This record gives sequence, C-alpha cells and structure tokens, in this order.
Amino acid sequence: MKLVLDKDLATLSLYALGDEVQKVTGGNRGAKEFLVHTFKNPRLLTDNAAIAKLPSTLRDAVVKTYEFPGRVTEYDGVFVYWSEADYPGVWAPSIDTMLFARALRKTLVGTRRLREARSLLEIGCGSGFLAKYVLMKKRALGTPLELAHLMDINRDAITCALDNLEEARRGTDVFYSHNRIGAPLHVNRRYDLVICNPPYIPRPAAGKDNPYEGLFLYREIAERAETMLHPGARLYICFSSLSEDIALPLFREKFAVRFLDALKVPLKIPPVFSGLSAESRQWVRHLERRGTVDVDKTERSGYRYWERIRIAECALR
Repeated sequence: MKLVLDKDLATLSLYALGDEVQKVTGGNRGAKEFLVHTFKNPRLLTDNAAIAKLPSTLRDAVVKTYEFPGRVTEYDGVFVYWSEADYPGVWAPSIDTMLFARALRKTLVGTRRLREARSLLEIGCGSGFLAKYVLMKKRALGTPLELAHLMDINRDAITCALDNLEEARRGTDVFYSHNRIGAPLHVNRRYDLVICNPPYIPRPAAGKDNPYEGLFLYREIAERAETMLHPGARLYICFSSLSEDIALPLFREKFAVRFLDALKVPLKIPPVFSGLSAESRQWVRHLERRGTVDVDKTERSGYRYWERIRIAECALR
C-alpha cells in the first residue's frame, strides 16, 4: 500500500498496489495502483478515528488496505519503503516526519543554504525519509551532497535507510554509525546540516529501560553541538509540547531558535496511553500532573490525548 501526502499536508491519499488492488476491490486485475480513499486534513498517517467515521463498506476496504505489510510513504516527490517484517522495530514515517519535511520544503529547499551545504548528519535516521528528502532536493539544485551520515541505535533502521537511499545517493558518499544504547553519540566531524526527530515523551526513569523514550538525546545534542556543527551550520529538530518546557531551554542556552512549522496531533501510542498496565497508568498520571498534554475528556475529537509538535531551526550563538 502507498500513502501520498500533498505538499501542504491537506490531504492523505491511500492506494492499494499491485496484487493488493484485486484483494481490496475484487476487480481491476493487473492494475499497478488504485486510489482507495483520500483523507482531508490528516492528523495521523493511520487515523483510526477518521477511518471509523467512513461508510462501513469503504471503512472495511480502507482497513484491508492498511493491513498489507509493506508501506510506501510519499511526500513532495520523495518516497521510502517500510515493512515491520523486513525492518523489525523501525519507526515508519509518521505525521511528525511529514511535518518535518514540510518545514524543510518551506524554509530550506531551493535556498542558498541548501545549495552551499556539503554534508548532512541525521541522528536517529529511522526509515531514512528525511535524509533522502534533503539529499534529493539538494541534487535537484545541481549541487549534490558530498557526504550523508546516518545514525541510529537500531541496526535494522540503518539497513532500512540505506536501502531507501540506494538509488538516490548517486555520487554522494553515504556513511552510517550504529550507536550503542547508552553510549555517547559517535560523531567525529562537523556538518553543514544536522536533522533529528528525537524521542520526546518524558516519564520517570525514561531511557534507562527503553532507549526510545525520554529526553536524553536532546541533552546530548545540546551539550555537543559545537562538535557537530560547522560555523554557520544549521540544526533542524522536532519539539513536542509534552516536553518543550524541559528541552527548549537546553537549546536556547546555545542556539538562536526559530520555529518553522507546527501541528496539533493526537497521541496514538498504546504503550503510553492505553491504561492497560500499571506502567501505562503511571505514565499517563505523570504527563497529566506535568500539565503538558492536552486532554479531550469528551473524546469528541476521536482521541483523548493531544500534543503540539513544532519543527525548529537552530543556529549556534
């Protein structure tokens, strides 16, 4: 299946691909792709509340399409492939990723800054979508990146990102680092562009038992910024209202921070918000006590918990 978002994130179109088409529609045998449904103003890439509001037959076709294991996600002419079976534990592109790409399109793509950039580092590369987006938009200017460095704590994420960048890299040296859990970031040079969409959900002891949680990556990036960025370089990073009160002051100490884009989205993270375990209930109580999570007690919006995500451009002072 394929998800295609328009440049303004005003629509999300869901397609069945290849053999999936006949399994969803019962016909159209031999079709390469088939548009199943287009969602307006998407809040998530898989929005269960929006799906539930569809007429039952269309709803079931949409659910069937989402059940196919492989997923292509496309924005502004750039796409990546992801599958939990092929790349276990790897985060698929999310609404955060798409907001990040929209912010880059508005403020970096086509600019002198991108034209003159020679190197890119992505910390926490996941599927590789953002690195591929920058690499392809840079190449379109006629000045390909000389170096792209991908970093993650999940080897399968690195594999996924490298696979997705394989055809796009043409002439760009692509390196990777597998960062050991709990170890400092392995960065031994400076870059012109650094991008990162870090974990941003705070909870007691976060990071000690799950490296995908907590705010430790914000702290390390802020502390080591001078060793990662060339003079005049830029860092692009995502903040969430869940933890912005903690993370943002760390960056304002060293950076001039300019916010580029923002979006309010549901928090659809079952291990955190399901309330089906003592750990989940403790986590929810912690977030509610902090007062940084928006709560829709009526759930008329389709979701109980919400956050605001913002993409920032950071320049060393």
